[in-house]
Amino acid sequence: MKRNLSDYFVALFVIVCSVFLLGALTFALSGRQLKKPTRTLQITYEDVTGIKVNSEVRYAGAPAGRVIAMRHLTAKERDASANKKDAVLVTVSLDEEIPPLPSDVTATLSSDTMLSPKFVALSAGTPGGQTLANNASIEGHPAYGLEQITAAAGPLFDNANKVLNNMDITVTGLKKDLGEFTPKLGPLADSLKMDADNMQNVITNIDGLAKGADSVLGTADKFISTTDKQLEEQLKQLHVTLLNLKVVTTYAKELVETLAQKPNRVIFSGKPVTLTPESEILKSSKPLPARKP
Repeated sequence: MKRNLSDYFVALFVIVCSVFLLGALTFALSGRQLKKPTRTLQITYEDVTGIKVNSEVRYAGAPAGRVIAMRHLTAKERDASANKKDAVLVTVSLDEEIPPLPSDVTATLSSDTMLSPKFVALSAGTPGGQTLANNASIEGHPAYGLEQITAAAGPLFDNANKVLNNMDITVTGLKKDLGEFTPKLGPLADSLKMDADNMQNVITNIDGLAKGADSVLGTADKFISTTDKQLEEQLKQLHVTLLNLKVVTTYAKELVETLAQKPNRVIFSGKPVTLTPESEILKSSKPLPARKP
């Protein structure tokens, strides 16, 4: 059976298309770009787990470019870096329609879910300030995924185990001390009970003493009240006596003067003498003559 020339052309066309598709697929998987990027940004990271060439770049959550290169920093580059932990340099290409990046933009590694591929996330930054130049270099912040959190928690778990071991030793010692101390609680409780009974007796005696003191104070109050009344009455009587004595001494003074000058007047009465009234003598604060002038 003879083959036509068209059969050879069809077979050759299929082979060429297959090779072309295989090349296109290989090129797509390699992440290479036909067009040379015009806007690039270099980011240094401590760890880029989950990021590879052709990983997505997002600016404020929206697609903004791709990762085009990754390489490890040399020892000199790490020593000259501000953060000695930076180990990888990631170069990303930015789309032309992306506005100039503010100088305070931050670069992190993120993912939509735990199972989603990671991408480079650029924050929006503050508008109106300085912007980054093309191919500028910034420091990125590492991603804190489940693996990083678990690794960071490793020393914490070790310390927790040590604390638990120390607690076991402490509890064992505490049980031993309690075993030695518990038998001593019985005599101590009896002694405390006796002390409480003695204290109750003392309180009862103090209560009786307080009642006795109240009774004594009440009697003293009654005595003072009675004494005050008697003293007041005696003072009134003394006042009357002093007033009478004042009048008597005034008249006695006049009598003594009369006897000294003219004793015969006592026997032979003469012209009656007008004496100072008793009321005036009592009202006056100064000595008054018994005879009115």
